[in-house]
Amino acid sequence: MLLFVFSLMTGALCAQSFVLFSSRWADVKSKSSSRTKSVIYIDSSRITIEQGESHLYLDIKSQRRSDNTFFYTVIDFNDAECQAAFSPEQMAFDYQSGEYQLRYYIDSIQMEQHEAEESEDTAAEVSDSTETDSTAVKEDNNIYTSADLMPEFPGGADAMKTWLSENVKYPPAAKRDKIIGLVEVTAVVEKDGSLSDVKVKRDIGGGCGEEAVRAVKLMPAWVPGEIKNETKRVKVTVKVFFPPE
Repeated sequence: MLLFVFSLMTGALCAQSFVLFSSRWADVKSKSSSRTKSVIYIDSSRITIEQGESHLYLDIKSQRRSDNTFFYTVIDFNDAECQAAFSPEQMAFDYQSGEYQLRYYIDSIQMEQHEAEESEDTAAEVSDSTETDSTAVKEDNNIYTSADLMPEFPGGADAMKTWLSENVKYPPAAKRDKIIGLVEVTAVVEKDGSLSDVKVKRDIGGGCGEEAVRAVKLMPAWVPGEIKNETKRVKVTVKVFFPPE
């Protein structure tokens, strides 16, 4: 990975993932500060703040750019709406939840290319919904990442949250180490609604990733996805929250 100064990155920031390294943060309201090493990951859907063994996961709800500052509306693990801002020009990252606001002073910025590389590696197996087979009429077994009608857990998102809360077990190691947060699991919803190729996309440790995979594999059949009124195989991401006990 290469480190990029501000002048090299502003044009491409929205299309990349970034890792921000900070050795000092300040409480804006109290004016207190701390020299604590932190790492902030920003990608297309998630901001993760790592501070020692503490991890804060923020799902991006919306984002916008004003001059050279990027503003994010994010959702924390309590489903509360918060605000974040990243200014590569000022080398600062701000996080605000209610009256609580922290500013991280950025030492360096690392630009990641993993999402682009992954899309190239999987291009052969993942197809866009506009692709057609003009050479022969055969069964479409491609795996799609989007669809006209996306697959759905029976009963919808709320039903899935309830099912997960009843079937996911807090791993002893995670409980001992007081690990909390979101694990992301990917799976392919087959044409019959069954789930295959269940894998951890983002883990938080303590056995939480393994437990999330175990639970997702036990899920009932989903309502499969459709493209142009035809049932297709579609890849989905399931978020499994491990709350404090």
